[in-house]
Amino acid sequence: MDIKTLLDNLHDEVSCSVCMCTFTDPKQLPCLHSFCLHCLNEIQRTSGVHGKIRCPECRRQFQISGSGNPSELPTNFRINSLLDVLAIKECSTVNVKCRNCQKRSSQTSYCFQCCSFWCEECIVGHNIMRENKDHRTLALKDFQDQDIKAVLERPAFCQKKHHENKELELFCKDCKVAICSACAMTLHDNHVKMLLQEATDARKTQIKSTIKSLKDKALEKRKKVEEINQKSIELQSQVADVKSQVQSFVDQIIAIIEARKQDVFEVIDNQAKKSLESLSHKKDEVDKQVKLIESAIEQTETLLKRNFSTEILGFSETFDTILREQSSQENRDTECIPRFSFTKSEKLINLLNMSEGIGNVEFVVNEPKAQQSGTKGKENSRVIAGNKGANVRDSPLETQVQTRRFRSVLSFGQKGEFVGMLNSPWGVAVNDRDEIAVTEYRNHRVSVFSCDGTHLRSFGREGQNNGEFWDPKGIAFDSHGNIVVVDCWNHRVHVFDRNGKFLSKVGPKGIRDERLNFPEGLSINGNGDIIVADQGHKLIKIFSSSGKYSRKFGGAGSLVKPHHCIQHGQYFIVSDGGDHSIKMFDLGGKLISKFGKQGNKDGEFNKPCCLSVNKEGLLMVCDAENHRVQVFELSGKFVTKFGSEGSERGKFNFPRSTANLSDGRIVVCDMDNHRIQDSIFTSLLLEWTVIICPKAKEITGAEFSTSATHTSDGNLVSLLR
Repeated sequence: MDIKTLLDNLHDEVSCSVCMCTFTDPKQLPCLHSFCLHCLNEIQRTSGVHGKIRCPECRRQFQISGSGNPSELPTNFRINSLLDVLAIKECSTVNVKCRNCQKRSSQTSYCFQCCSFWCEECIVGHNIMRENKDHRTLALKDFQDQDIKAVLERPAFCQKKHHENKELELFCKDCKVAICSACAMTLHDNHVKMLLQEATDARKTQIKSTIKSLKDKALEKRKKVEEINQKSIELQSQVADVKSQVQSFVDQIIAIIEARKQDVFEVIDNQAKKSLESLSHKKDEVDKQVKLIESAIEQTETLLKRNFSTEILGFSETFDTILREQSSQENRDTECIPRFSFTKSEKLINLLNMSEGIGNVEFVVNEPKAQQSGTKGKENSRVIAGNKGANVRDSPLETQVQTRRFRSVLSFGQKGEFVGMLNSPWGVAVNDRDEIAVTEYRNHRVSVFSCDGTHLRSFGREGQNNGEFWDPKGIAFDSHGNIVVVDCWNHRVHVFDRNGKFLSKVGPKGIRDERLNFPEGLSINGNGDIIVADQGHKLIKIFSSSGKYSRKFGGAGSLVKPHHCIQHGQYFIVSDGGDHSIKMFDLGGKLISKFGKQGNKDGEFNKPCCLSVNKEGLLMVCDAENHRVQVFELSGKFVTKFGSEGSERGKFNFPRSTANLSDGRIVVCDMDNHRIQDSIFTSLLLEWTVIICPKAKEITGAEFSTSATHTSDGNLVSLLR
């Protein structure tokens, strides 16, 4: 790194990632991560384990030699040099403390041999001392780039008491530590020693040789991984082909059954047409007969009114003839009308219920003979609980209705490292093609699936270079179809194209506004802005679509541990896992309201994680450590919930994030079950449990199913079996 770049990023280099302040007494762990001594003391005190300490960055645990106190850890001399450089850089605005008198002054000089600062008065005494005659001193205001470089290249000094001014010049081969000349004559007398530079050069040669060997091995392993990935892709392709064949076969069966159904309908319609024509003809005959009878009645009543005996006696023969005709016609009208019925094909039902199912799937595993595995459908029982509602009108059935409910319709994924498998999926996003992108923070990659769970592609691997990840978490698609990913432990955000090609990044770690510190959740608003939950800084940071820092809100006092933030309308909605609540901010970043508290009741949370708003405008909250998803109105009113702890379909183990498919399905990242689950929200499809009235069969003479469905327009479907 050149001097200019170093100076521009100096504050980030000298800031402790634990206390976020400038280092004081920096100590280095064996993993090469450095922290303030007081921070390490506090970490060890909190852990309650003496002699051991866990790195806050990489989470590895180390044994502390000697007394077991963090003060025994080696000092990071490079950071001490950088702290001196910071003091030199800011000397015009911040007074520097003198090594001798401890006073702070802007008129200060630096001694390159003592590696310390001297005020204007003390530097005179320093320079007149005989042992300091060869020391080089320089006023801070006169420093140039080459002088700063000299400060950075200053030697390391011994940490032993009373040896603090002794340079580390030797290496003890017996103890395998760098020592000063005083240590060589006392603590390491009679030990085998060599010059520190010679030991360093020998170690460098050894390390380079080891690195070369490791690179060769890594290359071989990488080739093996590529081979396995290729086999995984081939396997996925075979699975897709077989599924396609099965679907085609089932479609053929359905088409044949549909054709047979139409044949039966045609026979029924033809017979019904003939019967209806016959009934119409009979109806016309009866109408004529009625008219004759009514005419005869009318004539007879007229005759009776006139009361002429000769007319009455003369009409009697005609009247008897009419009665005989009607009696004969009534006998013909008693002809039976055909009745319709359907006899189902027991042979077809038995055939479909055979143990062979619709066919067999053959698996071949490096053997000449194929192994067959039969498939058999499994019937799932389910119970629907709900509030008792009104009976269906004019029905002898008592019903129960549940208007808001989720049910799992698809689950895919299993734990593993191969392509198509998942290992701790954390974030999920859906694009305009209904492709599902998932971050796997244990596999350090992004995997993309179709909406039916077919693996499409994966990209990324563990590392710190562009396009590599260290625990990726939040993910989103922008309006161009690019994939935006939070690279949590690398403290940055990456942008990839649709196919996984690296485009740009935001970050990395630092305390400046454009820098990040353990970011987690991520979302994209309607303007294309990238909204990042910067957990380490307790802030929500917003960047433009090009990655330029725009603004921030939150901070200590309003946010404790923000996991995710989404913008909906004129509000920002934030899940605060540290406060076990959901918080609403206006577009200016002002906290307006919050709801929720720690607990496991409806509307309570245990470390809520990611958020989404579904097609009905309801807020979905991943209540991670309660192993469920809760649903709210945007006002914070509890609506419903789904899921509980477990590994069965419809249950979760630390759900982390959700996304919405175009058909209304809710995609859930089921992290510790290493899978993705699709759930459908049944407020648009009301499910009814039908409880059969004991007398229903007697009343109607019909067989009833034990379940039926009401569509959103109120129609009752599949009530009769």
